[in-house]
Amino acid sequence: MQSTRMSYKTDDYDNPMYARVSWSTATQSPKPIALIYHGGGLMVGSSEMIPKTQTEYLCSKGLLVVAPNYRLVPQVSGREAFADAVQAYDWATTDLPKLLQAEHGLKIDPSQVVAMGHSSGGTLALHIASCRSLEAVTAFYPSLFLADPTTSMHQPTTAPPFGLMPDFTPTNEDSASIEPAGLQVSKAPLALPGMIPQPRNKWQMHVIKHGSWPQTAQPDGDYAALDPMTRVSSQWPPVMIVQGEIDDVPGSGLELARRAERGMRAAGVKEVVLEVVAGEKHMFDLLPSVGTVDMGPKWQAVVKGLEWLVKHVSMK
Repeated sequence: MQSTRMSYKTDDYDNPMYARVSWSTATQSPKPIALIYHGGGLMVGSSEMIPKTQTEYLCSKGLLVVAPNYRLVPQVSGREAFADAVQAYDWATTDLPKLLQAEHGLKIDPSQVVAMGHSSGGTLALHIASCRSLEAVTAFYPSLFLADPTTSMHQPTTAPPFGLMPDFTPTNEDSASIEPAGLQVSKAPLALPGMIPQPRNKWQMHVIKHGSWPQTAQPDGDYAALDPMTRVSSQWPPVMIVQGEIDDVPGSGLELARRAERGMRAAGVKEVVLEVVAGEKHMFDLLPSVGTVDMGPKWQAVVKGLEWLVKHVSMK
């Protein structure tokens, strides 16, 4: 697999924003495009979070993988992050094929595009389904139904890790780290076990713990802008949701995934599949062992999600 980092747009201060572009040279036929959106609640994360095993799998099947970063809350609202996701699609289907043809001799088929994502990235993939042409979507444990104020994202939580974190009031130094001058943050590390969390991680945990993520991510209260299920229609492509059975992260969970499945079927979406992963929580597939040494049920669930995308494109 070959991989390169390419700028697909600039932020409001003219700083470049990047997408990780990956492919295999094993096949010479025009490559369909797979967009992968990272998770992190629109507050942290980057394309580097996306497991290499998943990217390699799609590349081995002849797809071009495009994994964009996007601007993160709070310097922008969630609406701008969603707009970046759409711009990444537009760039991948217009400018990128010409660039890759010129620089690497690659043939790209921009008429065939699929999208996937993890957590809030799964929500972004569903958003693309609502406004652009896609062959299929795989959403791993997406955040769902934000426009419904009774859902878990609007409620305080005691679920780990959020409920285990102490409350956090940013100092001036912390605030400068979270919202640096002259740069709109479009990549930030996820808090990992055993690591000292950065101010942005502490702030994110506090916001979710207290049920204030919606008003923080979308201060104008237009939560429907971040809820693709308010735009579901029969024009959507085939959708698979891969959901951990015991996911308790606010905004995600099996109950919400089942509700989304019912809603999409009722709206006339062509194909809808809910793949439930027994005994698994949020981000079960992001562990480095999954797809490397652990080839068991977690990896098999991932493969089902990836194959969903592969089977809905054709290699010409």
